[in-house]
Amino acid sequence: MPKTNNPASYDQTVDIVRSAIPRMSELKIPITPSNYAVWYEYLSDSNEALRLEMDALLSRDAPITETEMRALYDRFLEERNEKVQFAKSALSKVVSALMSHINQADGHYSSFSSELTEVAEGLSNDVTADNLNSLIDRAMRATNTALERGAELKQKFSSLAVEMQQVRGELARSQEEARSDTLTGLHNRLAFQEELDNLAQAAGEDSHAPCLLLVDIDFFKRVNDTYGHLAGDHVLHAVARQIRASVRGRDLVARYGGEEFAVLLRDTPRSGCQAVAENVRQQVGCARIDLPAELGFEQKLAVTVSVGGAWYRDQESPQTLVDRADRALYQSKENGRNKVTWESRQTGS
Repeated sequence: MPKTNNPASYDQTVDIVRSAIPRMSELKIPITPSNYAVWYEYLSDSNEALRLEMDALLSRDAPITETEMRALYDRFLEERNEKVQFAKSALSKVVSALMSHINQADGHYSSFSSELTEVAEGLSNDVTADNLNSLIDRAMRATNTALERGAELKQKFSSLAVEMQQVRGELARSQEEARSDTLTGLHNRLAFQEELDNLAQAAGEDSHAPCLLLVDIDFFKRVNDTYGHLAGDHVLHAVARQIRASVRGRDLVARYGGEEFAVLLRDTPRSGCQAVAENVRQQVGCARIDLPAELGFEQKLAVTVSVGGAWYRDQESPQTLVDRADRALYQSKENGRNKVTWESRQTGS
């Protein structure tokens, strides 16, 4: 491994390399390139969303499965890089075609050529999704300018402009997929964290303080132990659907980790927040979940949830809000489960 100019950075890298494989072996995680990449990223503490997901998996009783490791790799490493690289490649091809057409035209397009040259140079470097969006904007503005100046290339430029818009659409879809939980279809923890980071601004815009609900499926480990992890996945999907149906379209519902969900309510009176929390608890508790026939279980499953709620306080950090909601959730669990607890009060069966 080559040394860096920063001894501390090098020493940290060596420590990570030394500790990753023993830790994986201890947890009986297969030592594959993709699993190692996830653990290296986790131990380096350079990816907040990955660290939170992994911490949630490590905190539960069940072992981390190969499927979960693969999902972490796809979400935080391979999928992100591949889709940005695909969009980068597609835009590079469009820019090359545009420049080829310009070289066949006269000097009226010299400024356009110069602009595209700078875009091409930008594409030759490593780019993030945001950088790529900026380069797409520049290329599209230059193309539209050229459309106004030259009728002879209008048809060719128009088709290429459409291609660039398609690239933008693909990039937008990939960015949205990166914020979604593949199992439940809800937002994932990364999307939830992004909303939390904007909470102070949201609180200033709304008439009512934002409210956070943390929802945890009671005795979920029993479902996995009794019926298997596929049945557990089916229960997670069903509960996610019940929670989503219990809130408004503008409210964010995310899978927070494992069998825990987060609901962020915007501009809702306290009585409304309390009604939503109680509705979530009741809707999940009343539902009967059919397991897929191929699993061989004929009975319907019934599960309950415990809920902890807290309201945002001016100037507090997002993590402080999460901690207060988590303490309320803990009280719901301690007091018998299938309950809603608000910072200092409790409701439910």
